[in-house]
Amino acid sequence: MKDLPLAYRIIEDPRLKSKGARWFHSDDHHSPSMSKASLGEFFFEVIRVGAQIGTVWPFNPQYDRSPVYISVYMTEEMKASLEERTRYRFRDPPTLKLA
Repeated sequence: MKDLPLAYRIIEDPRLKSKGARWFHSDDHHSPSMSKASLGEFFFEVIRVGAQIGTVWPFNPQYDRSPVYISVYMTEEMKASLEERTRYRFRDPPTLKLA
């Protein structure tokens, strides 16, 4: 990750970091779909609570309404607020455990 140019790195917001923020991923069945309305609503709500958007990965962009998986940097309070107000759910990012 250190070899990537600065433009390709995701810089975590220090204000969020000082509040104990961490990365979350959108949940499989509660993610936005590949439509302007769904993505617009999702991004609006995430920015509204003050969270940071990380990576955006459309699962199969050639089909309308395919799921879009998004990583979001936020605190537990922001996550609870988003899940309370919207249909979107978040989970911890996957981890790799080496033996």
